Amino acid sequence: MRFPLLVAGLIGLTMVTACTQPLPEGVSVIEVSDAYVVKPAEGRDVTGGGMMITVRGADEALVAATADFADSVEIHTMSMDGGMMKMRKLDSLPITEKEPLVLERGGNHLMFFGVSSDIAIGDSVDIVLTFDNGQGKEQMLVTTAEIIGQGD
Repeated sequence: MRFPLLVAGLIGLTMVTACTQPLPEGVSVIEVSDAYVVKPAEGRDVTGGGMMITVRGADEALVAATADFADSVEIHTMSMDGGMMKMRKLDSLPITEKEPLVLERGGNHLMFFGVSSDIAIGDSVDIVLTFDNGQGKEQMLVTTAEIIGQGD
């Protein structure tokens, strides 16, 4: 009876070891979690969205995003300047193992323009994210985001 338990333990250890092995030079694994898009206010077609992006291995940068439910998507930052909230478009945002990228209200975020009026709170939408490792290698990742309300 101890043999199957020993085998199961060795398989588990092998899986953990495989997941923690260093990646080859220049290779990265990107993960996205907690993606959301805020439903635009009534009569508006512009809104924001966020998510958490982590990377293991080589550093990456978020360089673009697209979505079928919007005409265009931009990477933005928001900051306080002289008591005024200022938002500006960015070309990219870095992601490293030590510093995941948090996109959220009041900070770095995605802006969606020309948003379809068909989206509803609770719907799921796809966002295509484009990353660049700074050496000319781009990769794209599709993530699913939940449509949330203004106060969520």
